[in-house]
Amino acid sequence: METYDEIYGRMKNVYEQETGDSFNEKSDIAIRLKVLAGEIFKMQTNLEWWKRQMFAVSASGEYLDKLASQRGIERKKAMKSTGEITFNISQPCSHDIVIPKGCVVATADTVPVRFVTTEDEEISAGNTLVSIYAEAEQAGSNGNIGLGCAVVPVSVPTEVETVTNRVKFTGGCDAETDDELRKRIRDTYVNTSNGTNAAYYEQLALSVDGVAKACAVGKVRGAGTVNVYVTGSDAAASTNVVAKVQAIVEKQRELNVDVIVANAQRTACNMSVTVYAEDGYSSDEVKKILGKAFSDYVNSIPIGGTFYLTELGARLIDTGCVTNYNWNTDMQDLTATKSQCFTPGTVTIEVK
Repeated sequence: METYDEIYGRMKNVYEQETGDSFNEKSDIAIRLKVLAGEIFKMQTNLEWWKRQMFAVSASGEYLDKLASQRGIERKKAMKSTGEITFNISQPCSHDIVIPKGCVVATADTVPVRFVTTEDEEISAGNTLVSIYAEAEQAGSNGNIGLGCAVVPVSVPTEVETVTNRVKFTGGCDAETDDELRKRIRDTYVNTSNGTNAAYYEQLALSVDGVAKACAVGKVRGAGTVNVYVTGSDAAASTNVVAKVQAIVEKQRELNVDVIVANAQRTACNMSVTVYAEDGYSSDEVKKILGKAFSDYVNSIPIGGTFYLTELGARLIDTGCVTNYNWNTDMQDLTATKSQCFTPGTVTIEVK
């Protein structure tokens, strides 16, 4: 596509050729040509943008959603993480302390993540604590927190002295990105669903919010059976999500085929490595960057996939914060079974 300067320069040259006069940049005609060149450039830019929206490989936003709908696919929505908040008092009380639905507890981060109780409960007389189901106030993966992170009482009964989460909050996920949706669209062309193959059941499972990966395996329990293994983005899929997938495949399965949906077994992958940092990076920065690169790689491996050291090594180098690395002796390629899904385990990084 031509730039504005190229369009304007071409128009000036044609003007000089046609009139035989030199071009005056301060003339009225110069102003007119600049305005016209700007409009032509704007039109060309719009045309280029519309051309990109015609194909899944380059479309974005709502236009990618429309292309996905032509393949029977919808963009997955963001989901809230869920867990439990424990409310404590130091000494048993002689009366019940009611903790209503909607109490808010937050993390102590600079940008706190807030969690809201989803049921009415109470610390009964003679007891000192109660654990209550809660969910993140906002949907997204930032609601997936570790143990003991939600410790700031925001709106709780005044008699409650301390709060914490004694279990992890899991199940939160961000809305599907354009790249993730684009990959699912591409997969419908590469692995064409015909109503009887593994791709058919996997695409049914992946259409459910909360399912990040799926793998269909035939004849696990004999002829005429299919097992569909699923998992969430950072933890096993919730009971409700598994039930929803089961209902969908039960309704749309082949005749005389027994289909069972179950969570994939999550198996930890560990990383133990010695790295040589680029100049300008502190040890803590390197560990944080490489830890994220490791998690991103492990989370990208499909159910039943293989963990390759060469791929992980390339991702570490691509971060730009290390010049080289050496795996510790226990590091090796790993291949999961069709019912297993790798999850990030312990990370040991020695920085030199």
